[in-house]
Amino acid sequence: MIDSDNELTVKLTGGLSETHSVPAFTALDSAHGISQALMMTVHFAQTGEIRRRNFKDLSTRVELKSIQAGSFEFVFVFSQLAPYLVDAYASGLANASWKLIETVFNRATGLSGNSEIEEAESDGRINAGDLGALIQATEPSIRRAHSVINHGSSNINIFVNGDKNKIILDSESKEYMHENIFNDETRSQRFLVTSFDGRNRTGRLFDLELEQAFTFDLLNEADRKSLTVIADAAHAYALRQKGKFDEHMEAVCAFTSVDAPDGRQKRLKVFAAARDFDELEVSEIPSVNDEPKLLGSDDDDVVE
Repeated sequence: MIDSDNELTVKLTGGLSETHSVPAFTALDSAHGISQALMMTVHFAQTGEIRRRNFKDLSTRVELKSIQAGSFEFVFVFSQLAPYLVDAYASGLANASWKLIETVFNRATGLSGNSEIEEAESDGRINAGDLGALIQATEPSIRRAHSVINHGSSNINIFVNGDKNKIILDSESKEYMHENIFNDETRSQRFLVTSFDGRNRTGRLFDLELEQAFTFDLLNEADRKSLTVIADAAHAYALRQKGKFDEHMEAVCAFTSVDAPDGRQKRLKVFAAARDFDELEVSEIPSVNDEPKLLGSDDDDVVE
């Protein structure tokens, strides 16, 4: 495979940026956060390894070109090579690094990722637990990438030239990342279990009615039966014939949630699971506020 470069443009628009002047600290803090998230994502695409710090020690190449004259555009250059993702895909994936970057930024801000990456995650070619861990690792950096929003600029547009898709960071995504509402209301619902990683007890649940996927944590309070139900459903989903679904891929989950200010559920906290509602056993309802912080929380130090 021939190594070639992608140029990724980060463009500030709106606010003071329209006057060709932005506060140095917030603009450079945003650029720094973006560069860290890019380095972690590109390194994962090439090696499958998740690194949170000591980026100077990596052989992964992410460079910053001269800032475009007369505008507030930062241009990052990174290698298109993505050996880990290509191997995971078997048949290969065009522009794999960019599609992974798009997925990481969008999923971190509550949106759907690139459709090809999400399909590979759902059928097991890309490990869902590793992808979830990567998104958690990059969240503090992506949160910092919003520094200039409402403090010099209204929007940050991130795109690869020639690609119709782009990432947009704005006041809505900033609020989504910075504010968590711990919703202790107990709910139960039937989901498709599209992925589960037993190492860190995290995965993805798909709401058939809303046609929306949610990241979830299976809490320590969940019993062995709940763990088995979740794991078996995820296994059945991974082995399904394409386009075919049945009840073996489903689980009824009792959960609380961490929500965004606009009411969107950011992450589900599952404390019990069963095959059907009448089999659901809930002895104690844990408080979301009592849960230990996840890796990738605000307290994580990603600055060297």
